[in-house]
Amino acid sequence: MKAIDAIRRECDVIIRVADPRNLKTLFPFKTRKRIIIVFNKIDICPKNVLDALRKKYRQAVFVSTRTRKGKRTLLSKLSMIAKSEKRLIRVGVIGYPNVGKSSLINMLRGRRSARVSATPGETKGIQWLKIKENILMYDTPGVVINRARMSESELVSSFVISPSKIKNPEAAAERIIVDVMKKRGVEFLRKHYKLNLNSSESPSKIIEKIAKRQGMLLKRGELDLDRAAKKIIMDRQKGKI
Repeated sequence: MKAIDAIRRECDVIIRVADPRNLKTLFPFKTRKRIIIVFNKIDICPKNVLDALRKKYRQAVFVSTRTRKGKRTLLSKLSMIAKSEKRLIRVGVIGYPNVGKSSLINMLRGRRSARVSATPGETKGIQWLKIKENILMYDTPGVVINRARMSESELVSSFVISPSKIKNPEAAAERIIVDVMKKRGVEFLRKHYKLNLNSSESPSKIIEKIAKRQGMLLKRGELDLDRAAKKIIMDRQKGKI
């Protein structure tokens, strides 16, 4: 928590980066300093979810670090704060692993200065990065609050754990399937995985069908459900489902 303490102590503005697909990734951070909420990955988030968030978080900035959408809006907010303060401002960027903190900094700076990876928790160090003449940003590792109290499925749904580190991927994958069917319907899964499904199909059965459809087999010809489940989890984290 040293990085978080340093941000609270040294920064003038705090950017809380979150994944709009799950509000649990909105890092809880209490401070009297200025806070800007940034929802990243809007290019892979359902429109109805974004519409609801825009109504609830009217002052938030919605961006896609992949398409660079929202960059001008966020830079404008920061520049206005620096102008009103009439001095250089220090900006802290906080958030859970894999929400795109380093990608956000790189987008704003216009060059690949912070280390970026699709694997949660890849940023190991802390560094100040100049965004503009009057704006510095403080890059920090992703932090998970109360991680020990979160179930593995909750960690997966919050996009903060790599599929390779999951002990029970089937349970996590079933939870994802339930959520996708609720928000997008069985037809979406049917088309995405090219499966013969009906609306009453159980999540476990869908995992079996995905394994069979994609030829995921063990040595004895049994379905490799573990591998199929991890694919579902990775597809979720990458925004494919």
